[in-house]
Amino acid sequence: MMTPTDQLKKGLVQLRTRYAKTPLPGFFSWWGGELFAFLPERWRAALGERGEALLLERNPGELVLWRQSGNRISEHGRIALELTPEQQQDNFARLRNAVADPNLRVYFCISRARTLHRNLWLPTAAEDNLRQVLAFEMDRQTPFKADQVYFDYQAGARDAAGRNLSVDLTVVPRGVLDNELAALATTGAVLDGVDCWRDQPGSGRAGLNLLPQDRRAKRRDMRLRLNLALAAAAILLLLVVMVQSLSNRAQAVAAMTEEVDKANKDAKQVSDLRRTLQDTITSANFLSRKKAETPNMVALLDDLSRRLPDDTFLERLNVDEKGKLEIQGQSAIAAKLIDTLKQSDVIADPSFQGQIQPDPRTKKERFDLIAQLRPRDFKSDKPAIDAAKSKSKPDAAAKGEANAPDAGSK
Repeated sequence: MMTPTDQLKKGLVQLRTRYAKTPLPGFFSWWGGELFAFLPERWRAALGERGEALLLERNPGELVLWRQSGNRISEHGRIALELTPEQQQDNFARLRNAVADPNLRVYFCISRARTLHRNLWLPTAAEDNLRQVLAFEMDRQTPFKADQVYFDYQAGARDAAGRNLSVDLTVVPRGVLDNELAALATTGAVLDGVDCWRDQPGSGRAGLNLLPQDRRAKRRDMRLRLNLALAAAAILLLLVVMVQSLSNRAQAVAAMTEEVDKANKDAKQVSDLRRTLQDTITSANFLSRKKAETPNMVALLDDLSRRLPDDTFLERLNVDEKGKLEIQGQSAIAAKLIDTLKQSDVIADPSFQGQIQPDPRTKKERFDLIAQLRPRDFKSDKPAIDAAKSKSKPDAAAKGEANAPDAGSK
């Protein structure tokens, strides 16, 4: 369900789209250019340089900063990527503060050759929701899915009938761009967008923004506030009251910013405490997990001692980390051992490995048996251990002493 804010934004987008279809934007652009030409050269230069931006370009081993003032672009500085993150942040802050513009925009620019460019013709009915339509058509128009790329578009001309709209689509894979943005984060730069160079580095932006909306720098639309202030000044002629009002607004914004910073710090502390608690719980459960993963050898030996007949002795007993059990030994009638061990609560799926062979020296049958330990039942561990301590079988002890020279137990 759409919120009132989302509905307002959608209505504004539709209004701008309909306004762009009229001749008014072209007329106002021409009219403004004619009026701008009558101004003195010094005023034109001052007004033309109001909008400044820093354009970042990543080269091997360094970060190049370009300063854009109006239509002019010049190199502003370089930051070596081999420096520590603290040094990179200090250098970037120094270069950023060298531009006396509180609303300075920061863009990361990449080569157009690294992007995929497609020209599409779409119905004009899709103009109000071009981004959603392009995301839906992404896997048909490109080798990627919408969640694998960052993209932006520029709407072009319409056909003669006015039914189709030309759209220039620019796509860049997420993995490529995310790696560079992660490396760029060490400088502390907060980006307003990701754009492409028109031609060579320093030649100017292409006018795109490949960075998702949720990752862009949060800024206020000061132009709208300024227009409202000028309209109020023209209607009410109360300049002093307006200045005071703007001052109060600035103080309120500063107070809110301070509260937001404090809330962010508190949230970070809560996150650190939660992480510490999770680490503590994990450490506390280590011994329990270790015990659960370790076979209970006392219960196994107790079960074998009670179930194996007196004419049977073991030469080798091996248990691996996955609970696989391997038993080698000799018995008077080895074939009966399977039925005997199937009744065990500790051992599961006993079976012979290979054939039973007679031993002419001991007059017994030599066997090689494999099985699987059952999952541990902690409630039965203590009774099994107590039983192993309390029950003594002289015949089993005698059997072990008699077969000791042949045993190769492991």
